[in-house]
Amino acid sequence: MSVLVTGGAGYIGSHMVWQFVDAGEDVVVLDNLTTGFDWAISPEAKLVQGDVGDEALVGRLIAENKVDAIVHFAGSIIVPESVVDPLGYYLNNTVKSRALI
Repeated sequence: MSVLVTGGAGYIGSHMVWQFVDAGEDVVVLDNLTTGFDWAISPEAKLVQGDVGDEALVGRLIAENKVDAIVHFAGSIIVPESVVDPLGYYLNNTVKSRALI
């Protein structure tokens, strides 16, 4: 099985990537590395730096890697920042998630 993990360089996403790799799955990570770290990802996973809202990129990754499943962790979660920039959080957490779905 091939799995696309969005936000796979973050704390929770990177742990999911390690679990998939340990289970023998092919893993593609899509992360913009705003709050994630490339060093947190298993070297056996393929890292693509990009935005989950980039529909062309996501479509290409799905097709090229024959993705069977998507696990979505590419969300913004810093509460004080969300109060300062609610529209930015709406864009990332709602609009881009909707585009992914």
